[in-house]
Amino acid sequence: MFNILRKAVYGVGFISSMSLVSVSAFALDVLPHRVTYQLSLLESDKDAGISNITGKTVFTLQRECEGWKSGEDYVMQMIFDGGNELYMASLFESFEDEAGKLFSFSIDEQSTYEAPLSFDGYAMKDGDNREGNAYFSIEPDAPLSLPAETYFPIEHTFQILQRAKAGETFFNAHIFFGAKPDEALKKTNVIIGKKQKTAPSKITSDLIDDDYYPVNVAYFDPSTVTGLPTYEILFHMQDNGIVTYYQIDYGDFKLSANMNDIKKEAVPSCR
Repeated sequence: MFNILRKAVYGVGFISSMSLVSVSAFALDVLPHRVTYQLSLLESDKDAGISNITGKTVFTLQRECEGWKSGEDYVMQMIFDGGNELYMASLFESFEDEAGKLFSFSIDEQSTYEAPLSFDGYAMKDGDNREGNAYFSIEPDAPLSLPAETYFPIEHTFQILQRAKAGETFFNAHIFFGAKPDEALKKTNVIIGKKQKTAPSKITSDLIDDDYYPVNVAYFDPSTVTGLPTYEILFHMQDNGIVTYYQIDYGDFKLSANMNDIKKEAVPSCR
């Protein structure tokens, strides 16, 4: 299992006819921030055999003069019905340039039953149709082809907010995010709901808005023929790009992530 929050915040694909200039301008509304979520088991089928899940993830979005930097550090424990336990931990970092044509990432993962995994990679896109190639240090001789209308994570965040503010309710596209080669490219269907009021929270911060957009994303393997998603994510996204809550549906069990802390990140002075 790879980085959870990247599935929720940046695992959102879409097709856009907007120019990169408008995306760059809109990026000024997205606030750099550092947020902590508490993970828990929302529900589980008998077939899953999971009795409990606990964990924490810390996500950071930082503005840089040439683009955006993001990172996430998470730890999670799964307890199974028979009493066995699985521990997972991951450290993820990425950079995406302002034009949305270059994306680089690094991942360090550890778990109870698998050997530690550490690798990095990058992807580049050319032209207006957003196709290109991705390269991975663990498979240096096997680049991954990115089809037309493939988006990187930060692009996706900007675009989903633009579409939400424009009143659009549905779109789909390919998305590439940092992961193992066979997991890094997905097809998505995105449904955007109307704004809803934010529930009362114990967190006191001027980063928390009075309302949010409910967004549901279904993720598919590009070669799927079943029509069934690999997983689905529902998240609450504000106008400033901050996700206050999300849940992930893997089919036989669901995770929830509740925000318990948030802070602003500094904005650089660029010439």
